[in-house]
Amino acid sequence: MELNDPLHKVTFSVTWPPGTTFGVGTISTLGARAKARGATRALLVTDAGLVKVGLAEKVAGHLRSAGVEAVVFGEVKPNPTMAEVTEGVAMLRKDGFDFLVALGGGSSIDAAKVMSMQLLSGRSIEEIETKGVDDAQGTPIPFIVVPSTSGTGSEATTGALVKDASGKKYLVRSVRCRPAESILDPELTVTVPPRMTASTGMDAFIHALGSYTNVQVNPIGDICAQEAMRLVNANLATAIANGADIAARSAMMLASHLAGIAISMKGNDAIHGLSTAVESVIDCTHGESLSALMPHVLRFNLDTAAPRYANIARLMGSGGKDERELAANGVEAMIGLRDRAGTCRHLAELGIRADMVERLTALAAKGRSTQINCRRPSNEEIKALYEAAL
Repeated sequence: MELNDPLHKVTFSVTWPPGTTFGVGTISTLGARAKARGATRALLVTDAGLVKVGLAEKVAGHLRSAGVEAVVFGEVKPNPTMAEVTEGVAMLRKDGFDFLVALGGGSSIDAAKVMSMQLLSGRSIEEIETKGVDDAQGTPIPFIVVPSTSGTGSEATTGALVKDASGKKYLVRSVRCRPAESILDPELTVTVPPRMTASTGMDAFIHALGSYTNVQVNPIGDICAQEAMRLVNANLATAIANGADIAARSAMMLASHLAGIAISMKGNDAIHGLSTAVESVIDCTHGESLSALMPHVLRFNLDTAAPRYANIARLMGSGGKDERELAANGVEAMIGLRDRAGTCRHLAELGIRADMVERLTALAAKGRSTQINCRRPSNEEIKALYEAAL
C-alpha cells in the first residue's frame, strides 16, 4: 500500500495487544494487578544484570507486598537459549507456580513467552515452530511483562526468538501465550547505560522502519510505525546523553511499544531478515547487527520504497526538490541517526567474517522478513549486502 492508495481498495485486520498500563511509577501497581489475575506464586523471569543491580528484587517486592509469593529466575542470557527455557519450565512444573512475570528487555520477555508455550503444549521447540501451540488443550499460565529497556516492543507482539544448543534461532508465535498485561514504567529505564540506550533505540527505530516499508498492508500499523520513528528521531540523542531525562525516556518507551504494535500487525523487512541470520551464527546485540546492516538495505530498497522513504524524510525534518531526492535524503537522515547514536557500522566489528557469508545468505533467504521486504532480494543480492556490510 502506498501513502495515497484509496482505502476502498485496501483490506486489513487489526489485533491490539492485551491491556497496557503506561506511566511513571506504574510499576507500583504490579502486585495488585497480578493478584487481580489470581496470582498466588509467581516466577519472575529476568537476567543476571537486573538481579545484580537490585531491580529484580525491587520488582519482586511489589508482588510480595500484595501477598503474591515471588521467586526470581535470573538466568536469561542476552540471546535466550532453550537451556534457560527448559530450566524455567521445570521450575514452573515442579514448584507450583501459577503466574509469570517477565522483567527486562526482549530476551527475558521472549524466554517467558517460550516457557509459557512449552508449559501449555509440552511440545519441543521444533514442533512449536512448525505447528504452534494455539491448538493445545488447557489454559496458558497468565503473565505480566515489565520492560526495562526501550527497544524490542516484545510486550506487544505474539512472537519470540530463542536459540537451541547448536545456535539455530527459532521464531515462534502464539496468540494465546502472549502477555496478559504489560506495565510500561519509564523510570525503570533511567539507569540503562548510554550504549545500550543507543542500541535499543535503534532497534525500535528499525522495527518501525521495517514494518512501514514492507509489502504487507495495514494502515493502522503504518500510523504506529510513523509515530515511533518520529519519537525516536526526536528523543534518542537526549536519552543517550542524559539517561535521567524522564521526558526523553518516556518518549522512547512509547516509541518502542508502538513499533512493537506495528511489527505485530505487519512484520518486518530484510534488515531484520539478514540480522536474524547474523544472530544465529554469533552472539551479538540485536540493535547493533541491525545498525550495521541498515544503510545497505536502505540503499538497495531506495527506488522501490521511494514514496515511503520520502515520508520518513519529512518525519525526520529533511527536505528535497522532488520525491526521489527527498527519499535519498531520508536514507541519509536514517544513517545519520545511527551514526549520532554511535551504534555498530560494520558486521566485522561484531565478529562476522567473509567466510561466513555463504551460510548467512542461505539462512537469510529463508526468513519471512527477507521475503516480505519491499524489494525481494535474490541470494546473490543478499550475499552482496552482507559483503558490503562487512
